[in-house]
Amino acid sequence: MSSTITIRVSDEEKEFIKKMATFYGLSVSELSRKQLLEALEDQIDLNVYKEALQAHKAKDESISLQEMKRVLE
Repeated sequence: MSSTITIRVSDEEKEFIKKMATFYGLSVSELSRKQLLEALEDQIDLNVYKEALQAHKAKDESISLQEMKRVLE
C-alpha cells in the first residue's frame, strides 16, 4: 500500500526539482522520497553520534600513546 504526501513549492523550486529528477533519471516522486528519507536518516545518525560523544566525554577512559606504550611494555 502506498500513501500520498503533498508539499507546496514555488514555481522555481518545482522546475529545479524536475530538472534534478531528470538529471538523476528518476521521477519527481522517487527523487523526493529518496532525498527526504536520506536527510532524515542522516539527522538520526547525527543525533546518535552527538549522544555517543556526550556519553564518551562524561566517562572518558582514553589514554595517550605514551601511556599505552608503558602498559604494553
